[in-house]
Amino acid sequence: MRGRRVLVTGASSGIGEAVTRLLAAQGYRVALLARNRDRLDAVAADLPPHPDGKHLVLPCDLTRPEEIEAAVEVLRGAFGGLDLLVNNAGIGYRARVSELDPEPLRRVFDTNVFALLLTCKACYPLLTRGERPVVVNISSVVGRRGIPGQAGYSASKAAVCSIGEALRVEWAEEDIAVSTLNPALTATGFFQNQLNPQELPDPDLDEASPAIDVAREILALDRAPRPEVSLRWKWRALGILSILSPRLADLALVKRLGGGWRAPRRRG
Repeated sequence: MRGRRVLVTGASSGIGEAVTRLLAAQGYRVALLARNRDRLDAVAADLPPHPDGKHLVLPCDLTRPEEIEAAVEVLRGAFGGLDLLVNNAGIGYRARVSELDPEPLRRVFDTNVFALLLTCKACYPLLTRGERPVVVNISSVVGRRGIPGQAGYSASKAAVCSIGEALRVEWAEEDIAVSTLNPALTATGFFQNQLNPQELPDPDLDEASPAIDVAREILALDRAPRPEVSLRWKWRALGILSILSPRLADLALVKRLGGGWRAPRRRG
């Protein structure tokens, strides 16, 4: 896998930083994309050198389509093509539906959904020039089973799952593999920096995965792509149960979450 060219969005912290460091250590040449230039420079400075040239720092606000296009044009000039695209950038938002604020909700969808679509579109020509190209879209287990207090965030991640399903077929003719990765709660402080710090219960707070575990899964998907992978077997089972028996899934989820939630009552 040495010599593969990869673009990682949201590379300045959390999962994106862990992915960047792991892939660079494995011999990948990395393009790091995020809004915070200083943080990107700090991460890039710690990466091992690559024989084909420098790793690439791409400051970019993904909510601005013109900045995505400009960043990918710089990437084209530096790398020529792209072998792996990791769409990791995302923001969280916790609020009950009755208390949703339209502005932060719009920012969630701008970042988690529209930016991902536009990044895929911009990178498509580079992926067609890649060697065994792979796209990994980071969704979440809540994209397969929405949870109370995070309906807006869950909906944005459900959209990411749907995008992956469509892209797998759309890009099959170009032999571009598309994988969707659904992590559970990850120990990155993601929701500590969310738009709405409202006190709502987090699932699996005692079972948070290190970001490096998610990064290793991304490396595995580049080596052997799979259509979709959901981490944490309990959440995989809950997603399946939500299809087979939504009522039982509600009961199981409420029991797991705690925090005063209750399942809907049977009527009639």
